[in-house]
Amino acid sequence: MLNASIELFYRKGFEATGVREIAKKAEVSPSMINYYFGSKNGILKEIMELFFSQMEVYLSNVEEQEFEERIRMGIKSLVYALRKNEKMFKIIMTQIPDDNTELIEYRAEKMKNIILKKIFLDEFKGFNGEIKYEIIGPALSGMIFSHFLLKDIATQITGAKFNDEFYEIYPDYIADIYLYGALKKLKK
Repeated sequence: MLNASIELFYRKGFEATGVREIAKKAEVSPSMINYYFGSKNGILKEIMELFFSQMEVYLSNVEEQEFEERIRMGIKSLVYALRKNEKMFKIIMTQIPDDNTELIEYRAEKMKNIILKKIFLDEFKGFNGEIKYEIIGPALSGMIFSHFLLKDIATQITGAKFNDEFYEIYPDYIADIYLYGALKKLKK
């Protein structure tokens, strides 16, 4: 049922997909979906739970590292996890209806506690407001997440091939830009 939901939400969108359509693709009765998930929202919440629980596993060793290594390992772990769960990620980031505050708040809580806190949130507590987390957090997230959200367009525009070779250098490239700035990276 989850796999069918992921495929349909990814291809058609959350709003355009009905419970009966999910049931038909999963070859189950619509009542089975209601029994296990309660609603279409319940399915989306379960997809989010699965995605973030996997993300937590990928980030499990990050907290033990010094700051720069934690950033680098965190980025590598995120890139790896997003490659493995790209459809779920795109659904979570683009398919939650604007008026569904429960799922929006759930996503924000999970992202804060699983992704950002494990990588660097506590590191900046001692800077007494000198570091604007509301700027640096979204900046790092934007650099990583935008690639996966815009990859198809980037391929069309640049002709880039996003293969294993690309993903070998991508995390360190992003880490260097984030930690030391684009100009320093370009001067190398």
